[in-house]
Amino acid sequence: MIKQMTKIAAMIILAIGLTTNAAAQSKTEFNLLQYIPLTGIETAQGTYDPLTNTVYGNSFVLNNFEGSETHLFTISLDYSGEQGAASNQFPVTGGSWSLVVFRNNVYTGTLFGEVTGGTIGAVTTSGEETALRQMQVALQATGGLKSFAGIRSARISGVFEAVTDTSSNQTTGNITIGMQ
Repeated sequence: MIKQMTKIAAMIILAIGLTTNAAAQSKTEFNLLQYIPLTGIETAQGTYDPLTNTVYGNSFVLNNFEGSETHLFTISLDYSGEQGAASNQFPVTGGSWSLVVFRNNVYTGTLFGEVTGGTIGAVTTSGEETALRQMQVALQATGGLKSFAGIRSARISGVFEAVTDTSSNQTTGNITIGMQ
């Protein structure tokens, strides 16, 4: 009887060990560095607050449907500087972002975080009208859902680079994201 109980206990411990190992391996399959090309649109130019000299809520929605992974990226930026000011560079002061990932048409998880800095630059035509806006923005993950749950300890950060055509709001760019 004691031998049978010992064997049962050993089998339970082995099963728990295998299950825990499998769960840990499937938790987050995030490459150390990942480059994701994106296309989308500027959904809101933001609201200018003259008291703080800040534009709040400049928002974009972009996606990527290449290969077995699908990505949906949303970002909202806050930046300093008067709209239409003589300077063509505006410092990014904050914001938030999220990256939703599907693999083989199955929801894998969502990674989200905050915007920690960057710049938005206006490219003007010969008539001094803004034709394009270029941005380079630093991203810091603060958490995640499903496969990305518990991501805070992994210290994931990245860069979002994009160009927006101001006449159509069409935006193209990329995210380079990975573990620090």
